[in-house]
Amino acid sequence: MIEVAAGSAHAARERRRTWMLGGGLLAASALLSLAMRGSFFLPTVPFVSPPDVLFAAGAVVFAVGLGRSGSVTGRRPLGTSAVVGLAVWLLLAPPLLSVLQPEISMGADAAERTDLLVLSAMLSITGEVIALALAIVGVMQIGRGGVVPQPWQWAPLWALLAVVAVRVLRSGFLFGQQGLGQEALVVLDGTGALLEAVAVGFLGVLAMVLAARPSSGSTMIYSSGE
Repeated sequence: MIEVAAGSAHAARERRRTWMLGGGLLAASALLSLAMRGSFFLPTVPFVSPPDVLFAAGAVVFAVGLGRSGSVTGRRPLGTSAVVGLAVWLLLAPPLLSVLQPEISMGADAAERTDLLVLSAMLSITGEVIALALAIVGVMQIGRGGVVPQPWQWAPLWALLAVVAVRVLRSGFLFGQQGLGQEALVVLDGTGALLEAVAVGFLGVLAMVLAARPSSGSTMIYSSGE
């Protein structure tokens, strides 16, 4: 008599397909991000970042899953909504903010230019805060969901903390200047982008590695029965 251990082969296939596809999309997003920074010949689309499109697609795949068992949030409403909302916001924020951003005319006086710059900065910060809030909810729900094996369920949180740290440090240097020259600022910006791509690529590769691992739920136990 053959008994199937906890879980089913069908659920294992759903997880494998979901994590392999989602991981591939995240890895492709990271690679394309690096390629676009290093090449002037890759086509660009106004207000749309191809790496962000790939990242958003991967996030939706992970959240919804190719079948319920594939969802890293277990399709729980809060976590799934947060991850899908983050994906949508990443695609909608650039064109939306570009419409809301005030135009600073050359003839504006100093006070008016200052007010417009402050408004522009506030809009950008608001966009970042919305994305960060959705990301925090999403990664916490993934970590507490019990779908991804330990300790890797917290990998999205590790990646988020790394990205936030990089952006905070980069913003501090860019706004404060800290006596850095233009070349140093360019290097700093490029280093930050590299670290962010590495964080996203890490999640993609990790997901594909986990997808390729044998699932404990598909283990077969052979026993004799009367």
